[in-house]
Amino acid sequence: MNKLLLAFAILIFAGYELSAQRIELVPYPDAVCYTESGVGNLFLSNTDARTLMEYFAAEDVPDKIIPVRESYFSGYRLFYSMGKCDPQAEAADWIQILTIDKDAALEYISGTTPDAIILPFSGLKECAGRIHSNEEYSVILDRYKHLACRIYRQVTGPDGVVTDEMTALIKSCQLRIDGSDQAMYATSGKGGGVFRLDRQDNQGIDPWNEWISCFNAIENQGYITLIEFNQPPLAPFLE
Repeated sequence: MNKLLLAFAILIFAGYELSAQRIELVPYPDAVCYTESGVGNLFLSNTDARTLMEYFAAEDVPDKIIPVRESYFSGYRLFYSMGKCDPQAEAADWIQILTIDKDAALEYISGTTPDAIILPFSGLKECAGRIHSNEEYSVILDRYKHLACRIYRQVTGPDGVVTDEMTALIKSCQLRIDGSDQAMYATSGKGGGVFRLDRQDNQGIDPWNEWISCFNAIENQGYITLIEFNQPPLAPFLE
């Protein structure tokens, strides 16, 4: 889902002729690099597009600012001609800032790939119908379904594979639960008792609460705005 959001946002600007010219701006305080290495031209922020546009425009006045509205993304393109008079020079350097409209994104994803919204909650769903009801599951799903409409940084997951941070946190949570399940089964199995996935005892964890903690962690790692430079800025975005 994260890759789909990024691909859509980047394609909005496809087709413009780019050059090696550079505009150097002071990074916005809350922006982080999309890549794990910290190198690249994509950055994420939880500041809205208008605030970022005004910030960058104040740092270095652009030749043109164009409002952008594409599907569930909205924002601005800032063009810098770098002093050139050529009609094509306005694309010599640019910054694109796009913020996700949560409601529009949910509507779009629900109509095209609804599984993308509920997939992160498959582990929690396994807990429903036992100690926790299906109604409780629906409440949690409704509370956190917007997580599918965020953009997440690249990180190395618990399996050593580079992925987005949402996927990595879900995998880590599942591994913790799986490890706890094994310990709980060994303990419960001695007495021949019935093993329950969402049972909590002294040697295990409560999977339901573990998933809630996972969703809260994902909430803290998601971003609503994508900042794209036509080339990596000379001064890296510091964390």
